[in-house]
Amino acid sequence: MSQTVVRIDARSQRTELADAVAARRPPRRRVDVSSLHLEEIETYVEVNLETDRVSLERRGARTYLVVER
Repeated sequence: MSQTVVRIDARSQRTELADAVAARRPPRRRVDVSSLHLEEIETYVEVNLETDRVSLERRGARTYLVVER
């Protein structure tokens, strides 16, 4: 099975407007959930967060729960 990797340099896709908008946004909170199972992540969201607007993000070998505001 072959795999195609497409790499885009995000710096070349940036504009002054996009940078200005990103600078005004509050930073997104990331919680390391690498050692948790899905049920434990769901429980954490229900008990500890005031929102259900979350996503999972992989960074290398780690998995983070990203809390959207």
